[in-house]
Amino acid sequence: MKIVSVINYKGGVGKTTLTANLGAYAASKGKRVLMIDLDPQSSLTFSFMTPDYWRNKYFENRTMKNYFDAVIANFIGKSDLRPLIVPLRLGENLFSEGLKLDIICSHLKLIDIDVELASKVNVIKPNIWANSFLETCSYLRNSLSELKDDYDLVLIDCPPNANFVVKNALTASNFCIIPAKMDYLSTLGIHQLKDGINDHINEYNRHREVLKNPPQYPELNIELLGIVPTMVNIISTKNGEKQIISTQQKFMTDLAKDFRILPLVRNNGTIFGTAPVDGIPVVLTRPKFYQVTYKQIISELEELGREFLESINPTQN
Repeated sequence: MKIVSVINYKGGVGKTTLTANLGAYAASKGKRVLMIDLDPQSSLTFSFMTPDYWRNKYFENRTMKNYFDAVIANFIGKSDLRPLIVPLRLGENLFSEGLKLDIICSHLKLIDIDVELASKVNVIKPNIWANSFLETCSYLRNSLSELKDDYDLVLIDCPPNANFVVKNALTASNFCIIPAKMDYLSTLGIHQLKDGINDHINEYNRHREVLKNPPQYPELNIELLGIVPTMVNIISTKNGEKQIISTQQKFMTDLAKDFRILPLVRNNGTIFGTAPVDGIPVVLTRPKFYQVTYKQIISELEELGREFLESINPTQN
């Protein structure tokens, strides 16, 4: 089972769109996929169900808030993720039949969890600090290990911050992937984000060394798969060719000096904006009649999906 965090400390860069479409593409290729929504805004959750449906069915006892409430309270046997998993049924879409694509929903009050998680880290003595830090960061990894025979891929949609909920996601992950808009402010923080991920890896492993590398806390290694340029504007030249606008291309070129650049996700609010209403990610849609642009977007998402799967499992795809 491969676990991938979709992460950026900046909001509004397409994390949810990327998570939903990568998950759907992987499921369409026969992978058993679980998506975890850790963002209190719950955008991934609401990409597959309406807020009213979520409130009526899952609000009380089937969200990631319930999970963290349980582990914080140390309820024995209550840290199991299985009761929280919601199998997705993507309507009558031909391409979704038989897919194993599940989700664990978020909750608007998940934003309050971090204070309680942080309070569990005791910094009074080095050994106590090390053990409480490792334990607090490892909740999600320990619980996901119980699902290793149930799924091939877990995708975690992270909130735009660096709190202990995100530390749980990173500690659980084999890989991370960074979606980013190709503009000045969005690309400015990518190096800092990479440094932040490395800081967490180093802090985690340093605490392991304090405790003489206990086996219950495996060494942490996270591979950055690359940057996915999102909301990219494609324009037509005078001779009819398609190209990325020059300012965005410059940011992509600059980032490519230090990072692997994965296939882009173009900007098209008309298509991506309606996907949550239908509850079906764009990569799975095959309308009877659709524009050339729609076809190109699906093709680009499929290219991204292929490269993504090859990156996390190079011998199997």
